[in-house]
Amino acid sequence: MKSLGSIRRDFAPWLDRGAAPFIRFEGVTKRFGDFEAVDDLSLDVFEKEFFALLGGSGCGKSTLLRMLAGFETPTKGRIVLDGEDLSGIPPYRRPVNMMFQSYALFPHMSVEKNIAFGLRQEGMARSEIADRVGQVLKLVKLEDYARRKPDQLSGGQRQRVALARSLAKRPKVLLLDEPLGALDKKLREETQFELADLQHQLGITFIMVTHDQEEAMTLADRIAVMDRGRIMQVATPAEIYEAPNSRFVADFVGNVNLFEGTVRSVEGDRAVIETDAGLTIAVVSEAKLGTSQKVSYVLRPEKLKIAADPIPGPNAMAGEVWDIAYFGPVTAFHVRLDNGATVKVSMVNATRQGALQLTWHDRAFVQFDEDAGLVLTQ
Repeated sequence: MKSLGSIRRDFAPWLDRGAAPFIRFEGVTKRFGDFEAVDDLSLDVFEKEFFALLGGSGCGKSTLLRMLAGFETPTKGRIVLDGEDLSGIPPYRRPVNMMFQSYALFPHMSVEKNIAFGLRQEGMARSEIADRVGQVLKLVKLEDYARRKPDQLSGGQRQRVALARSLAKRPKVLLLDEPLGALDKKLREETQFELADLQHQLGITFIMVTHDQEEAMTLADRIAVMDRGRIMQVATPAEIYEAPNSRFVADFVGNVNLFEGTVRSVEGDRAVIETDAGLTIAVVSEAKLGTSQKVSYVLRPEKLKIAADPIPGPNAMAGEVWDIAYFGPVTAFHVRLDNGATVKVSMVNATRQGALQLTWHDRAFVQFDEDAGLVLTQ
């Protein structure tokens, strides 16, 4: 499949068969008693990549990060960083640094002393420490806050101090555990772009753990979606969203209409699917399909059209507006079709009057093109 969506076109080493991974998890398993947090997992991360581990609570993503940092030891398998097996190497000897969700700043120390703490522990000369602290303060735009204490800073500023402290030791890999979780929504959105720009500027490999899909999609070059200690899919954000490889990934990432059904006819790359919800839909599919095959059809809400009058084209349906949610940029509709099935539709509010003047219980018509969705066979 060709690459989907916007990526740094000059940076896609995973597409180069000759590129050597910078970090390799090779058959890694981690058990806590009878509980298997990570299950025979293999994964490659490339140098200078911003990589995200995305999943729900208990999926194993934080355990994977902690094993790379050296805070946990794999039960089986090995982790290789820049050609070196990390087995037996303690955390303080590994060329990685970890930024925690809580930031863990020392409240009695100034910003500059917080940043310098790790460098002093390593015995670096005072003049070198001063230079290094000045460099990272400039990098995160906090030069004017060097003498302040953490309680004199905003949440976003404290996040930058924690980031500066992590970068001061110039690690080969920076590990971020829910790095923006403590920020409010608006500040989190602003900081996401700053963090991505900073990573690209520094060229340091970042690995982030998050349960926030939007955060992973905004920041990462690639995302690994995890479930119950296993990797379900590794791909760019656009490929994860537009071309999920399974029902789980399709349902987990973003909002979706997911229909189970049976293929009734196939002609070339076109097929007709009868869904369990009673809909008959015409689709175009890259997958090789056979008559009577059980499949799932994935249709994102923004791929559907909605109107107060019938819409010409394939897969045209009618129903009643059952629910509406106004989010500002978009309005989400739940439409109960005449056969009793419900579909989700979202429309951009391109004018001040909103996307469409429909309200609860109005008659509504929806339609989607044959290539609007994705047929999944697993």
